[in-house]
Amino acid sequence: MKRNFQTPFDVTRIDTMQTRNSPRRVPTWQLHTPFKHPYASILVRVLLLIALFLPSMFVIIEGINAAQLYTTAHNGVQHLFNVRSLFTGGHNHATGFLDATKLQQAQQEFIAAHNDFQQLHAQLDRDAVVGLLDFALPQQVTSVRALSQIGQDVADIGLRLTYTAGRITPTMQGPLLAAKTNRPLITPAALALFGTTVDSLLPRINDILSQSRLLTLSSLPMSEHQRQQFTLLLAALPQGRIDLAQGRALLNAIGWVLGVDQPRTFLIQTMDRTELRPTGGFTGQYGELKIIGGRIAPFSLHDISLVEYASENPTAGKAAPQAYRSWWPFANWGIRDSNLSADFPTSARLAINLYEQEVGHRVDGNIVFSPFLITHVLQITGPIRIPAYGETISAQNLEARLHYYQLDNKGIRKEEIVEKVPNTPDAPTLARKLFTARLAHTLINQVRQAPPDEIIAIAREMLHALQTKDLQIYVTNPNIESLLARYDAAGAMDRSRTHDGIFIVQANLSASKASQYVQTTFQDVVTLDAQRGALHQLRMHFNYRQRGPVYGLDTYRDYIRVYVPPTAHFVNGNGFDSGQALCGGVLGSCPLTGLAPQNDLVCPPGGYDVGASAPMLGDPYQGRLHPLDRTGPPTNMQSDEPGRAMFGGWVVIPKNCTLTVTLSWYVPALGQAPYTLLFQRQSGTSPVVDLTIQVNAAACRYFAARHLHVLDGRDILLTFPSHRTKTPSSPGCSTQPGL
Repeated sequence: MKRNFQTPFDVTRIDTMQTRNSPRRVPTWQLHTPFKHPYASILVRVLLLIALFLPSMFVIIEGINAAQLYTTAHNGVQHLFNVRSLFTGGHNHATGFLDATKLQQAQQEFIAAHNDFQQLHAQLDRDAVVGLLDFALPQQVTSVRALSQIGQDVADIGLRLTYTAGRITPTMQGPLLAAKTNRPLITPAALALFGTTVDSLLPRINDILSQSRLLTLSSLPMSEHQRQQFTLLLAALPQGRIDLAQGRALLNAIGWVLGVDQPRTFLIQTMDRTELRPTGGFTGQYGELKIIGGRIAPFSLHDISLVEYASENPTAGKAAPQAYRSWWPFANWGIRDSNLSADFPTSARLAINLYEQEVGHRVDGNIVFSPFLITHVLQITGPIRIPAYGETISAQNLEARLHYYQLDNKGIRKEEIVEKVPNTPDAPTLARKLFTARLAHTLINQVRQAPPDEIIAIAREMLHALQTKDLQIYVTNPNIESLLARYDAAGAMDRSRTHDGIFIVQANLSASKASQYVQTTFQDVVTLDAQRGALHQLRMHFNYRQRGPVYGLDTYRDYIRVYVPPTAHFVNGNGFDSGQALCGGVLGSCPLTGLAPQNDLVCPPGGYDVGASAPMLGDPYQGRLHPLDRTGPPTNMQSDEPGRAMFGGWVVIPKNCTLTVTLSWYVPALGQAPYTLLFQRQSGTSPVVDLTIQVNAAACRYFAARHLHVLDGRDILLTFPSHRTKTPSSPGCSTQPGL
């Protein structure tokens, strides 16, 4: 319909249109018009209309700008998730980071993401309407602003990583560790590149963490899945920053160990935890691991007995070091028994010196590991097939098959046949560890040929094993050794004088593999007093239930040393072998019941036969059956470790018996700091640890009672801050253990 407007804006017609479907009324603007000139009236009407519609116009404009900002932010986020999709999910593995095509695609996505977030940041800075958005939607604008900065940081990190990966990709093709080429895996230039890369990443990670405090993820243009992934990323960043910083500090040390500047050779010793020794197990096999520029040379294990039991025995007449002679019971001390100290650096130095004397080779360090580490490696690489023996070795059967071929006559005979050992009187001795050597050679080759994603997984497992002491490393470079100690990765005994501590060290000297059948529980009740001293009442419970072959003598003989702060005072103890014969052996049979009045030793009826022992120095029953001795307090109070007091002695447990050993000591206050207790775990053991901290009435105003029940593979550090608020009559101030 054609309209014939008399004025630029036909206000009357507008009013008529507005009132057709409602009761007629006089427009209010007509009642208050003071202007007589028609154009003045029109101007006023226009201004009033603008005033009426201006808020709606701003809402529309804000919406348009908000949509533009959110679209830009969404695009940037999507580019980052595109990178994630390149390297995760489906059949992608860590090898994707070495794929030149994927790296190039990732770089393009990072560049696009950086441009989007940079554009978003510029829009936020220059767009005047953002001020109105900030007023109307402050949380959203703050989050988008933080996101724009985080996005640029993440894109910068990605670009730096893809650049570094692109530089090292040529040397990372094929098996990483195999030394089939003269080209090193890691060069000094590559090591320097890693350092500058980490240096560039840390400030950006710090900025991301700072900006993340301004984020409200629910206000951002993300799907719920993306929000969850972003939350996980932000949660992982603090630990990632710590790991990067530590990695940077250790970079030169890692280069030294990997032979970047010159080849390195390390003495490798395996530990058999079923024959428990101070560092984690008996070390009956050895090998030399050579590393050149990050690549590993072929490796083999050897039986140490072929060196130390040879016709020209290098250990003949050699006694253990003076510090350990008070308890070490065997003659002809050598490498196989060198791990006398639970302080791994001490035992490692002994092994390195003996190795040079007995074998004539100098090494750059000593590395020991337990079967736990190998089982974890097998879980990554998969089972190992040994065709010559018709065996498949997995994480589940590793220890059992090793013992079968090392100690079972049937297994040893099979080795003689498979390995074609000459039929001589020495054949069993020569053959008994050849299966282990073949298995070790196959395993190392499998690791050397493993793809990068498996190598990364194994490296992570090794880092964890350093914390649990299933892998222990000592190097002759003092700077690197101090770094290992700084990060609690040296396997060292704590010698601090600023906090309380306990380290229970066992040594199975039974000439058997019985440790696997002894379940151990340590229960320590600590009572704090008003002087901040600590009275310890420790119960060590040993439950020996033979569920399989021990491959040796049945009776379990364990030399136990309990290390505590040097200021500790002995109070009392029981359960240790006193050396005073009671019954059995040369004295005749023991009674069926009522043997131990304090019930520290409990055996099934007729189960008190101690029997024979391995040949020991000064043994009055040499060549005869041993009697069962009376129990009593620890027999050794002379510490063999500097900076530690020690309570030690034998515990003797006949087959299928249980023994409870008690020990009490007092530690005077160690400064004015909150009470702290470090419970160190011996490698190769899995004890149940039960710790209770309680207070006497006078100390109740200073401390609160605590209780902890732990089954853990690592050291336990507990700190109990003083509260200084309660009195003995206050609620919750109790001398009983508190949960």
